[in-house]
Amino acid sequence: MPIQSKYSNQQIETLVNILLETLRQQNATTELSLMCLGNTISHIIKTNVPAAQQAEVTKHFSQALQDAVSSKAH
Repeated sequence: MPIQSKYSNQQIETLVNILLETLRQQNATTELSLMCLGNTISHIIKTNVPAAQQAEVTKHFSQALQDAVSSKAH
């Protein structure tokens, strides 16, 4: 059974498009884009997730990222 998100596809697509457009406007390379997005994710986790849960959230995020990349490759 697919996981039901509390966010609409439109909300997600809008934010992703804004992020991607910002990276394009800055002529960010793939490496720079990944570094900036990684730093953003780290900041969000460190500032919004209780310390006791950060490792678990990071683990789940990492797995979700691996799953997303793997599913797009097939």
